Amino acid sequence: MDVVSPEKRLQMENKKLSREIKRLKKDNEVLRIANDQAARTQAYIQKDSTRQVFYNNQLLKTYPYLLILTDEHLETVMISDVFFRYSSAFERDEIRRGVPIRDVLAGVLPETDLSILLEKCEAALWQEPVPPYLLRAVVAGKKIDWQITIKCMMRQDGVVAGLNILFVDMTEVVNAMERAEAADKAKSNFLANMSHEIRTPMNAIVGMAEFILRDSADEVAKRHATRIKSASRTLLTIINDILDFSKIESGKMELVNDSYQLSHLIADITSMLNARLQTKPVTFKTEIDGNIPNRLYGDEVRLKQILINLLGNALKFTHGGSITLTLRHEKIDATHCRLFGTVSDTGIGIKPEDLKNIFSSFTQVDTRRNRAVEGTGLGLAICRQLIELMDGSIRVESEYGKGTTFFFDVVSAVEGWQNLSEAQMTPMERAGAAFHATFCAPEARALVVDDNEMNLEVAEGILEPYKIKIVRAVNGPEALERFAEETFDIIFMDHMMPGMDGVEAMRRIRMMKGGEEAVIVALTANALSGAAAEYKKLGFQAFLAKPIAPKSMENILRRLLPARLLQPVEETSEEHASTGVASSHAVDVLKDAIDEESALKYCMGSRTFLEKMLATFRKNEKTKQIETFFRAKDWDNYRIVVHSLKGNALTVGALKLSEHAKELEYAARDDHIDEIMEKHEPFMKEYRALLDAIEARAKS
Repeated sequence: MDVVSPEKRLQMENKKLSREIKRLKKDNEVLRIANDQAARTQAYIQKDSTRQVFYNNQLLKTYPYLLILTDEHLETVMISDVFFRYSSAFERDEIRRGVPIRDVLAGVLPETDLSILLEKCEAALWQEPVPPYLLRAVVAGKKIDWQITIKCMMRQDGVVAGLNILFVDMTEVVNAMERAEAADKAKSNFLANMSHEIRTPMNAIVGMAEFILRDSADEVAKRHATRIKSASRTLLTIINDILDFSKIESGKMELVNDSYQLSHLIADITSMLNARLQTKPVTFKTEIDGNIPNRLYGDEVRLKQILINLLGNALKFTHGGSITLTLRHEKIDATHCRLFGTVSDTGIGIKPEDLKNIFSSFTQVDTRRNRAVEGTGLGLAICRQLIELMDGSIRVESEYGKGTTFFFDVVSAVEGWQNLSEAQMTPMERAGAAFHATFCAPEARALVVDDNEMNLEVAEGILEPYKIKIVRAVNGPEALERFAEETFDIIFMDHMMPGMDGVEAMRRIRMMKGGEEAVIVALTANALSGAAAEYKKLGFQAFLAKPIAPKSMENILRRLLPARLLQPVEETSEEHASTGVASSHAVDVLKDAIDEESALKYCMGSRTFLEKMLATFRKNEKTKQIETFFRAKDWDNYRIVVHSLKGNALTVGALKLSEHAKELEYAARDDHIDEIMEKHEPFMKEYRALLDAIEARAKS
């Protein structure tokens, strides 16, 4: 065995140590390189983190909404600078270190709203869906409408990290919506007032025309009454369409389909237009295809409105020459056809650049040339909407200075293919026939409540053929007294009355013995779309619009009176005694206060009826009521009474008094008390002078 010398062993150790030193140097270089790389990486991370913090801070400073980020314990992580506009309770560093959300928002939201918010935050942490919601708060005296959105934030491993709570200021949007709603409400109130203003005198016109047709033996008077009734029906249709325009705009207009005869529709339109043409050198021509089916099923009222609007438009802009209506049809299938119509005129025509706006709402083209032409600019817009509802279309061709032609088509169901040539097209066939009751109820008792004497007379006249025993009441308290004393099978209750209105009277009756079962029908001139549903919601069983249509009254009676009270009507001769409508004695009209022509217009041309209305006007004087409400500064009831007087004065031709009453009514409505104080005494002096003059005339 060889023995290694110490020198040799030392030499070997030195070599081994040398190799280890080389390896360590190499590893040290690797460590140095790795350390340098780590240092560079750390510097990059630090730089990126600093930049991210900078951008986060800038985002929080410039973000326009209140944004709060919380951890899973509902303590703040960061918050946008908008928060500090509403609260100075915390510094930014405190927010970053974490503050409970309840403490942060304690000075911003009321306690109740804050509790609701925290409940929603807890639900969001449990990953329950939390829809955005609106919250109104008052901060530093300023109203703020916030839309609040709460979202849950999740880590990559699926664990809840916290919440994102966003407050978006919607104050301007909400204010705009409220202004729009207020404007819409103002429009609805205006339309309701317009409805009442027009329908109150129309109630008398339609009612009295019906009485003439039913009771008069004078054929000339009946012919005049026929025209009045037909024209009144047309006018009411126009009123209804204008009042329904907002419904058309909202897309809620619905057609009311029923059976009708086209010959009757054409006859009514022809009669109406010929009456309007009496003051113009314009000829009305019709070119109606005799093969058009006569018995149709559709909305006759709307189809008539289309034709009236188109023909009325032609009449307004045609000062000489002719207007021509043409109608033809094409069969679609066994039960439907398409009606094609044109309305042509030789009027002033339309400029090419104006044709594109012809069907726009509230637009009248060439206004400088047509300044004297009345109209709202709704007619053609309504026509287009109604025609489209009938699956049709409308277009126009015009040559400026020479004339205009409107082309339209609508789809209609057909009930019978008998054509127009085989039908009798008599204008008086339908419009001239007086309505006759199909039953009577002599054992029935009715209470009619209305503060307007004329309306009471019309209602009584329409109920007369049914032989119903009628009791009058001129206000709410009197209606309560009558109901407490007697039993009624039906009550007709006017809405707008001084003191206690019809709705309040109805509610008080409901609380009386037997009141829950009482049948109460709203009787009012405020006949806007949806009024029937509104009155039913208030507690009425039904709704009857003024002017009262006899057929509508019969339908109400048949539906609401007990069946045991209805009896068939015995066949009687249609001859009735004359009512003396055309009285021969002269009436010494109060020339200074009353416009005779206007008075006779509202009194159906009858001087006898005018005398009766003057007596009713004097008997129904309202001086004490007006003075009482004036002294008490009860402007609501003051407005109602002068409103009633306004209509009564107009009926007897007291135009100035009616206009002055209107001014006071509007002043009371708009809280213009100074104007009332200024005009009240002169108005009352004028009113008393008229009452004294009527009384002196009656005694002479």
